[in-house]
Amino acid sequence: MAEEKMDWLEDLNSLNKELEQRILEANEDKTLVKWSKLLPDLMTAEILMVGQFSGVKNANGEEALGILMLQKDGKAIVPFFTNPERIKALVTPEKNKFDVLRVNAARFFMSIKGKSAVLNPFSPYTRVFSPFEIKVLAAEYIDKAPPVENSGAAVKPE
Repeated sequence: MAEEKMDWLEDLNSLNKELEQRILEANEDKTLVKWSKLLPDLMTAEILMVGQFSGVKNANGEEALGILMLQKDGKAIVPFFTNPERIKALVTPEKNKFDVLRVNAARFFMSIKGKSAVLNPFSPYTRVFSPFEIKVLAAEYIDKAPPVENSGAAVKPE
């Protein structure tokens, strides 16, 4: 089982390598043209989010997930990541018992509407998304998101 979990982390690492290079270039582009070309690919990509399962199941047998939030200027902001390596800047497995989940970016944005989000915090691959941007992007790209697989794609950092 641990081997399976590592496989998808490694797949995501290589899958998003090109995307991360484009994010770096888009951050250097002051005209934002590169970001407008990058957003469709980001919204259809798989990203990582960090949270913690509650241990309590609802009537459907599903466990609630508390999403990790940061504070910026007194407001909650949700971090998400393109690469497992980026999570290490925020979560140290030795001290925290968080779950890392792989999810489509558009589906992630649908789940956090009303909140701000930060992509790859504390790295050169970062970008902040406002609640308005999240709402617009989620609505625009949710129909392009791949079907949800119930693959158990959650990992507790070791």
